[in-house]
Amino acid sequence: MDPEAAQLEKQHVHDVYESTAPYFSDLQNKAWPRVRQFLQDQKPGSLIADIGCGTGKYLKVNSQVHTLGCDYCGPLVEIARNRGGEVMVCDNLNLPFRDQGFDAIISIGAILGQSRNALTYADPLVL
Repeated sequence: MDPEAAQLEKQHVHDVYESTAPYFSDLQNKAWPRVRQFLQDQKPGSLIADIGCGTGKYLKVNSQVHTLGCDYCGPLVEIARNRGGEVMVCDNLNLPFRDQGFDAIISIGAILGQSRNALTYADPLVL
């Protein structure tokens, strides 16, 4: 990534999320109905990843599946962890997971603000 683009992304995306994370706890409580339904439709025992999980509002939608969340923003991950989510801090464009390791993946709004242009998609989920 271009160093200038990386700095702009850090300043205008990552730093903003870091400083506003406490307010997201109240703002991000309501799950989108179609995402909720997608998660509820997963088979019991399925392994689901929520990439860019934020405060973790989708991590506990279906108690019959195992959900792992990750987000770049440490304070948001901490909120999700405090809500009982299994979460970790990671870069959503450089994930620490093996290929085809999940039964389903959601990523709601997580690519917004990314300055990197090397995004590729395989089998996109259309809601």
